[in-house]
Amino acid sequence: MDKSLSTVGVDGLRPGMTIREISRFESKYACIDKITLKFLQNRFAGARMVVAAEGKSREVAPEELKVLDDVTGVVDIPETSEFIRYFSGSPDTLRELGLIVFRVSGEGKQADAPPQAPAVNRQQHQANPKILDSIKQFFETVAVAGEQRDQAAASVEDMLERGRLGKYSTSVAEEAVDNIISTGTSTAITAISGLKSSDQTYAHCVDTSVILQETYTDMLRHKRQDVTPDVTRMALIAGFMHDIGKSKVPKEILDSTERFAPDSKEMKIMQNHAPEGAQILTDLGQTKKIINIAHYHHVKIDSTLPNSYPRVSYDKVLPGTRLAAVVDVYQALIGKRSYKRNWVPGRAVELLMKLRGKEFDRTMLGYFLRSIGIYPVGSLVRLNTGDLAFVVTIDQDLLERPVVVVVENAAGDRLTHNHVIDLSHAADVSISEVLDHFEHYNASEDEAFEIFRSISLG
Repeated sequence: MDKSLSTVGVDGLRPGMTIREISRFESKYACIDKITLKFLQNRFAGARMVVAAEGKSREVAPEELKVLDDVTGVVDIPETSEFIRYFSGSPDTLRELGLIVFRVSGEGKQADAPPQAPAVNRQQHQANPKILDSIKQFFETVAVAGEQRDQAAASVEDMLERGRLGKYSTSVAEEAVDNIISTGTSTAITAISGLKSSDQTYAHCVDTSVILQETYTDMLRHKRQDVTPDVTRMALIAGFMHDIGKSKVPKEILDSTERFAPDSKEMKIMQNHAPEGAQILTDLGQTKKIINIAHYHHVKIDSTLPNSYPRVSYDKVLPGTRLAAVVDVYQALIGKRSYKRNWVPGRAVELLMKLRGKEFDRTMLGYFLRSIGIYPVGSLVRLNTGDLAFVVTIDQDLLERPVVVVVENAAGDRLTHNHVIDLSHAADVSISEVLDHFEHYNASEDEAFEIFRSISLG
């Protein structure tokens, strides 16, 4: 260690100091992932990386780093390094990157006027305390929502498998619904439904269920109708069981990744799941609304379309089913499956809007969009600042200006501390494009979800 260097924390940095070493990181630099690896290699070319292994430390060049290495420091930072010179406004940036303690040369000097501009801008963009508290509570449920979703999908699979044996029951679905209600994870599962992969039956039913419940109850509130616990439970159960008729479909057809022709024998068998499901639910004594959703959620306004079945008048489709039809297609679009590309939520919404009046009821699609937003929660977007952010809250009166949390800066660096921007109060910041999170974060299938789940608001 160079004794001529002094140790300072991020808040002790001053203009004129020269950063020569980084001696403390936040935990994300332990067992580094692919993106952190790229960040270290790009920003510290020519330096030496301190890597810990089996109780010992060794120094390696950045290009020698590997995913899962435990990086504990950076030494010998060259004069040409991007991080060598501390500049006005950098503490926020360095803190957000998870850089905490530094070894520096030079004493620096107190700035004539403390750099206020970045803090002022951050303050102007920050969501109000009530929204911040709501977002923090939301992320507390996100932490358990992934596991809750997996458990619920297993419950749907169990329900259908029992049905194949002729042992139809709603108890499995009702237990899963009660678990979601008691843990309050419905909103969080809705948000992550586009961030995690989805099979075409089991996870699809779970995602459809929570999205239907969120949009249906939002619609009732907008119409100034009571949203009772029974209504919430009904919407969730309806979503869980809307495809119960698929228990009558042979597994080789149900699980096939092949695209069947519209007039094929396989497609006719698959389409028969709707009336089969309605009959099963009738025998189980379910309500008219739940039965109608199972029977008619594939019926389009234009019933002559090949993807409209069974062939009935649209008058038979109840309002809740018309909404469920939108939700069903939306989930099918955003669900990433092994045999097809997914649509990111924002682009799926764009397609649905093009189909209004032809496939979907305009009023119900309007209620759906009001609830889900143009940029649904969980969407990864690029801001006009170049930063990348996840949408975390929507404003139903300003759908194009949601509340976002920044996860990556314009230089492509993943942030450890994430700040909130309320776009409805940040006139100079806007969304420039919607990104495919599965393409941008592709080190693993669930990388985008893991980043979303690990968002830290302090």
